[in-house]
Amino acid sequence: MATTAGKDMTDKNYWSQLASRGLGRFLVLAALHERPRHGYELARAVTAGCDGCCEPSDAMIYPTIRELTEGGYITCRTEAQGQRERKVCELTDKGREAYRTAANVWKAVLPGLHNAIEAGISLEAREERVEQEVLV
Repeated sequence: MATTAGKDMTDKNYWSQLASRGLGRFLVLAALHERPRHGYELARAVTAGCDGCCEPSDAMIYPTIRELTEGGYITCRTEAQGQRERKVCELTDKGREAYRTAANVWKAVLPGLHNAIEAGISLEAREERVEQEVLV
């Protein structure tokens, strides 16, 4: 079993969680870059923004909101909605700058990541063809 610090790297959940953690802050910034949102809206926007590859839980959204607030990247205000109150968050100037910086980094990283994935898929396909030819 391939592991790193007790984690099974052959488990899809390992990679899903790693991707979620790595992308979480960026996806929250991206959702808030579109417009101010409350926590539940943020979770839905993050899921929609990555075509469902990351489905954030409250355990991801609310600590991220707290971290971004403490860092000065977002501000949150309480709004009454009927008899409920919701915390609506929006980017600060520092948050908009962080979003632009992160978007540019991801824009630079994604082609290389895509190439590495495609190269691995191509290699697996070639290996499979060779195995089939040997069996014939």
